[in-house]
Amino acid sequence: MIIKSNYLKSKMATLSSIPTNAVACIANAMLNFRTSTDFNADHGAKNCVLNFSNNKSSGTDGSEAWCSSILDKNQWIMFASPIAREYTHFSIQGRGDFPQWVTSFYIKYSLDNITWTDYNNKQMFSGNTDQQTVITYAFLKPILARSVAIHVESWNSHISMRCELYSKPLLPQSFVQTGTVAIGNRDINTGTGSRSTTRKVTFPQSFNMVPKVVIGVNHSDTSYDNGQTRWDVQAKNITETGFDCVFTTWGNSNVYDLRADYVAVQSI
Repeated sequence: MIIKSNYLKSKMATLSSIPTNAVACIANAMLNFRTSTDFNADHGAKNCVLNFSNNKSSGTDGSEAWCSSILDKNQWIMFASPIAREYTHFSIQGRGDFPQWVTSFYIKYSLDNITWTDYNNKQMFSGNTDQQTVITYAFLKPILARSVAIHVESWNSHISMRCELYSKPLLPQSFVQTGTVAIGNRDINTGTGSRSTTRKVTFPQSFNMVPKVVIGVNHSDTSYDNGQTRWDVQAKNITETGFDCVFTTWGNSNVYDLRADYVAVQSI
């Protein structure tokens, strides 16, 4: 087995194995399949499982791979899950009973099955050079998606493929996280004009994607300027792991302290 890690346009190949905690989604019947075309009923997606072998004595199991009926660059095989998963690796293998395999391909994925994204700006992956060798690609950053499609770019003799898509194990995860952040000192108490201070907030648990953050102030220790107290609190530079909470005041307002509650929500 060959493992290849991909970063932008560069590739690094190292002999390795799939991590022990990776979940083989196809072999464990966790995904639905769909293809652009099938050569016939005996050459369909059901035969795309990695290392699939037919009944050699009778051939009743059909081909040892998914095989397309059309040979062009519009052929693909798609895998879909009813829930979003974090995909970490993809393995590809040729057809076991004939010298046919995919030599290059690219990957598209979707979280909502409406908007599709090319992996790494439509990076071309090198495929197989023989029937049996398994080539595995490790994604530098897991692909968060419901659906993943493998699009064939080139092939040897015929478009035929066996493969496996690996994901992280599904673990309990909170899609709503809350917390409190305060200035904690008198950084913006003195002076005139606009003045700000920033507090770094780290979520208790990282999200899979950038969440939406809403902030509400629950404590205000201030004095007013000409009948008005001027202050503002905003969440900026939001990432999967945290955000900047920016406290601002202006004019002659005296802001001794502000304390805010935040709610971070990840929508999938």
